[in-house]
This record gives sequence, structure tokens and C-alpha cells, in this order.
Amino acid sequence: MNYGDIAPPSMEVEIGYDNWEAHGSLRTCYPNNTIDVVNLHSSSNINVRGRWAFATSLQSEGFSCGYSSAPGIFYPFGSAAGDTFSFRSDDGSSPLIPLLPSFPYFGRTYQQIYVNHNGDLTFNQPLFQYVPNEFPENSTRDIIAPFWIDLDNRGKGSISYQQYTTGDVLQNATRDVNSYFPNVTFTATWVFVATWDRVAYFPNTGTETTFQVVLISDSNLSFVFMNYGAIAPTLQKAQIGYDTIGSSHHVSLRTFYPNNTIDVVNLHSSSNINVQGRWAFATSLRSEGASYDVVGVKLKVSSAENLSEDEIEERILKPFGDLLKKRGIDVSDIRLRRFYKTEL
Repeated sequence: MNYGDIAPPSMEVEIGYDNWEAHGSLRTCYPNNTIDVVNLHSSSNINVRGRWAFATSLQSEGFSCGYSSAPGIFYPFGSAAGDTFSFRSDDGSSPLIPLLPSFPYFGRTYQQIYVNHNGDLTFNQPLFQYVPNEFPENSTRDIIAPFWIDLDNRGKGSISYQQYTTGDVLQNATRDVNSYFPNVTFTATWVFVATWDRVAYFPNTGTETTFQVVLISDSNLSFVFMNYGAIAPTLQKAQIGYDTIGSSHHVSLRTFYPNNTIDVVNLHSSSNINVQGRWAFATSLRSEGASYDVVGVKLKVSSAENLSEDEIEERILKPFGDLLKKRGIDVSDIRLRRFYKTEL
């Protein structure tokens, strides 16, 4: 089914197929079961804007709101990868998962993790909360949230996880980290992959959302990748990013989008590393063995006022840092090192 421009209708429409034993309606792929006809030219279930494709023979998957498979940026997952599958439960969590080596995360080291069904990872205890908090939340927990939202895997989709200490996955992780962070000399010794494959939103069991989070470490440095496939449209609030105890380090994708509203449907085509559908972050404190650039920026400000250092921080450096954050640059370590006043 291919779509060009569709004029706003004054009547209800039905799009899909039906017979005596199988059916599919695009209505189930949109919030409140209302088909967004005006935007049919930009929606898809196969990552081709304006086209919807279905298998219509017996013994086929048939109707799907999401892509038929995860995009190529995904690390291996599912039964073929030997994943462990979390049980089916609304607002549930995996059991405690012992980590083979410990995972360094912004100055703390963890030997266990939980894969929470509502799209986040926590370390000290599971998190069953289905309404996400905004980052920074200044809480008492460390959290990694590839897609924190109200999900329900009881009727559709799977949540699985796997950790690796040998094999091709480590080689791929090493290549990726060195590509995205060229100032780091890095060899991965451990990778943890958690995948939400075609999981439904609560309470709309007809929706399908696919995403993945990858934790990578060499026991000294750590990195987190967030990979996105098809994300079903939703009116629910979502939180994506990471946060730490007291929010000393945090990132929210909300700050990268206009009006601080995350464009969930287009996550598969967005990125901070120029790889569509993938966001990558360094999640360890600076340590020996890593090389970082120190960038100096000279800002010339013409003003009749005499600004104090605190005023310089608030009125000049903070807006500059906000601009860098929108470009995907970590600004947690921006500091005012020197400040010179000159006479005009």
C-alpha cells in the first residue's frame, strides 16, 4: 500500500485487510486507534516512507506495525544469540543478573544489573515504575534508560539479554567504540546486550516497539549504545538517556528535540554519532589509559558591564554549553579556567 498526499477527510476511514481468519488494520498502529491519514505518506512498517507491506499467505507473520526485523545496527539478540528471555509481566523486571566482570559507571562499580520491562536498566534494585521521571531527577539511583515508558510484554513481544566475554561481539564493540570515540584507545573485554523486540505499549497490545541497549567495558572505561528500530507512535511520555545518583552526570534526548519533546517515531533515523538509529555515550569517569582532547574556546564579549566570574558562567558559558549539548557533545566537564578583562 503506497501513499502520496492525503487530504484531511471528513469521515472515518479503514486501511488494512480482512478475511475469515486473518486481519490487519493500520488503526492499531496509531494512538487512540485513530488513523493519521494526513501523515500516511511519511509512515511505514518497513522503513520505506509511504509504503506498508504485508505477507498475505498462510503460515506467515502477516500484519505488523513495526519492521519485519531489527535494523542492521542491532547487536545479535534473541534465541539465535542464546539470549535469556525475561518472563512475561506488565511492569515487571528480570531477576538479578550477576555481571561476569564488574561494570564501571561514572565512578561507581556494579557487579549486578536488572533489565526492567518498562525500558530501563538499574543496578541496586529493580524498577517497576511505568511513568518515567525526567532527567536529571536528582534521585538516589543510577539508571540507564534506552526507552523508559509504559510497556507490556504479556501479549506481544519479547525482552531478552545476554553478556559476552569472547567472540565477534567483542570485536564489533571494540571497532565501534574506537570509531565513535577516536581519542580513546580501547579494547572491549565485556559486552551486555538487552533487547526489547516488538513489545507493545500498555494498554494497546496492537503496537510494536523495538529497541536495544548495549553496555561495553574494558573494566576501566565504559560506553553505552542505544539502538532503535521501529517505535510505534504514542501519546505517552517517554524518557531516554541516563542519570546518576544526585544527577552529577546525566543526559536526556529530550534536550536534542524542539520544545523538549522526544520524536519517538523517528528515533530510528536520529543519532549523535552519524549512525542512523544509534546513540552512543561514554559512561566512565576519565581515567589513565585514555586520551582526551582539551579544547580551548575564546569568546569575545563586548559589553558596558563588568561581569563577575559567576555572571560569566551563567550568562555566557551556560548558553554555550546548551548549544554544545544540542550537538551531542558531553558538556559535564566544561569549566571556566581563565578569564581576562581587556579595555576597549
